[in-house]
Amino acid sequence: MIIKKNGNVYTARNPQGFLHILFYGERIVRFAYNDNPGVPPSTDAVVAGPLEIIARLRNNELVTDLMTITVDEESLAVKITGPDGLVLSEDLDVNMEQRIIKKKKLWEKGIYGNGEKYCWINQLGSSTFNYNSDVLFHHSIQNPLSPDMHTSIPFYIGVAPGRSCGIYFDNSHRTDFDFAKTDPGSISFQARGGNLDYYFIYGPSVDQVVSSYTALTGRPDLQRKCFLGYHQSRYSYETREEILAIAGNLRKHNIPCDVLYLDIAYMDAYKVFTVHQERFKDFKVLLKQLREMGFVVVVIINPGIKVEEGYRVYEEGRDRGYFVKTPQGAVYQGEVWPKPAAYPDFLRSEVRNWWAGLHRELLECGVEGIWNDMNEPTDFTQEIGTLPDEMVHLDDGGHVRPHFEVHNFYGQLQTRATREALEKFRPDQRPFILTRAAFSGSQRYSALWTGDNASTWEHLEISIPMMLNLGLSGFSFSGADVGGYRGDCSGELLVRWTQVGALLPYFRNHSEIGTARQEPWEYSPEILAITRQYINLRYSLITYYYNLMYESAQTGTPAVRPLFYHFQDDPLTYNISDQFLLGPGVMVCPVLRPGVDRRQVYLPEGLWHDYWSGDVYSGGRYLIYEAPLDILPLFIKAGTIIPHDAVVDAVNIKQSPERLIMHCYAGSTALYRLYLDDGYSFGYRQGQYSLVAFTMDSNPFKPVLLKKVITEGYPLPVLDSKIYPVNN
Repeated sequence: MIIKKNGNVYTARNPQGFLHILFYGERIVRFAYNDNPGVPPSTDAVVAGPLEIIARLRNNELVTDLMTITVDEESLAVKITGPDGLVLSEDLDVNMEQRIIKKKKLWEKGIYGNGEKYCWINQLGSSTFNYNSDVLFHHSIQNPLSPDMHTSIPFYIGVAPGRSCGIYFDNSHRTDFDFAKTDPGSISFQARGGNLDYYFIYGPSVDQVVSSYTALTGRPDLQRKCFLGYHQSRYSYETREEILAIAGNLRKHNIPCDVLYLDIAYMDAYKVFTVHQERFKDFKVLLKQLREMGFVVVVIINPGIKVEEGYRVYEEGRDRGYFVKTPQGAVYQGEVWPKPAAYPDFLRSEVRNWWAGLHRELLECGVEGIWNDMNEPTDFTQEIGTLPDEMVHLDDGGHVRPHFEVHNFYGQLQTRATREALEKFRPDQRPFILTRAAFSGSQRYSALWTGDNASTWEHLEISIPMMLNLGLSGFSFSGADVGGYRGDCSGELLVRWTQVGALLPYFRNHSEIGTARQEPWEYSPEILAITRQYINLRYSLITYYYNLMYESAQTGTPAVRPLFYHFQDDPLTYNISDQFLLGPGVMVCPVLRPGVDRRQVYLPEGLWHDYWSGDVYSGGRYLIYEAPLDILPLFIKAGTIIPHDAVVDAVNIKQSPERLIMHCYAGSTALYRLYLDDGYSFGYRQGQYSLVAFTMDSNPFKPVLLKKVITEGYPLPVLDSKIYPVNN
């Protein structure tokens, strides 16, 4: 018997090293290889701990109710068989020295996840790497020929009808993945340092894999409701007068909006935690004015600290030894917006506590959210665009850790410190943090946007599979800059992008200095009217969206989902990158090409209601749908119940809606649970929420809708209903 049990650890050994097998649930198994008998520590991405699972040892096999794990005595290669006897995973090669595992491509019809990647949704047949990069430092535009991206999420899901498994490679170094590109018969992953340490996650449904992965790495907390609204931003609104004018125009043109952003122009000489005293004089008064107009303000905080005598933040960090250093012990100096710049060593809790405390003045002035950018981290002085590999960090134990080990975690560590600030200085409200750089587990701390995209139709199109794969990777609250950041956005492109953005989780219009203005009123009256129409649509669906984010917080299920998430047995959904589901029953089919007024739509099995006309279509087929500029094709699956906020000339999200209309789409049985709380505080953790269950029978013409209050810890609004029968 080569497998030995010690507590909840099963260990096998060969002359090259050790394999440690641990269970983190019935569906999650960890395989950690190293050169000593002790189990290596997990990265900070993992928040779950190992469990004692009933397993039977049988020679070189470990048998549970869901799987049989067979370990090869010579190579320590692993084969995993499912409860039906079919092979789920089989190693072809395990090389501990080169930190690579090659697995046989077996049943996989699609590969998904991997966070933010510039690619179609199905990544089978491709390769990629994970090393956080400031994309525009390397390229003038994000493009499919470069895998450089801002995030590193070493997690993928293999999918086929009736079967789904995930692999999370728990390694913070640069990692490389090859999904049957080099060798059509194999899938491999490799790290440039650290250990071979991965988690195998068994479904068999995609939903089960995602739920298990987020149980392992954490789930997002429930977001404040106002941050699910429309966000308006630009690099940069440069004076207090300009940001007030933006706020005034939003109200003048009746455009619902809850969040405004201040980019780097609000600072004094790009020094973080400062405010320019001339351009943004009376900053606290300004924020109060904007709050009275119904806006919360988010400000940008980058990690680069200007090296300048007399600047308190720099002097404190230098004197306390809080900055990343060279191997010789000097403070490392690079360049971001401030030149030169020092970089906080967020690896240490002492430094994170210090960083959190620096937010106090901004938050007490009335800032309500923090935007962390350039946190890959960016360094304009280096050819690689970031800190050199050999720069030195210290962990809490005083051990030296080279930058190449910490690099992919750097952005997550900053957002962790930022969250500590918001929890400390605004303890009664849920925090909002937006980040560009991330690693697995960052979803516990922040929302994520996909960085500096461009005002091109190609970037509009690719934003959809990006969002879907991010959702499968644990990041439910994510989005792309509506209209595109770099370049000039046409009116037609702004409309089509707003239609998409209004149905994605994070909804922000943002553009770059020197480009054409991108606020909706800068275009023709027609463009303004259509963009306003779809922003209003978003606001009418806020309670529905809030319930989806509640589900994400509870189970890890993403708000937006690829079609195969709910139609896994239909292989025709596996390569659809231009349609998505908002929840289980709302299908969004946007127009993604200029000058196009119709598109092909795939309807999966079932009955589908046209959101606009009320017509009902049978699924399992393609159709051509007419979509002039003011129409976003939307289909609602029979058996879907959607709460609609009663929006009349809304300018803000109402934290507590006075009236909800339950839109019920007949043709199949339905169950919907409506969650309600104050949308702001942590009171829900003490039971200050209500839960109402709605059921509808399958009568296609006059279904019966029943309501049952399960929990009433928060005042209920008026609950009306509207039935949509199967009328054709």
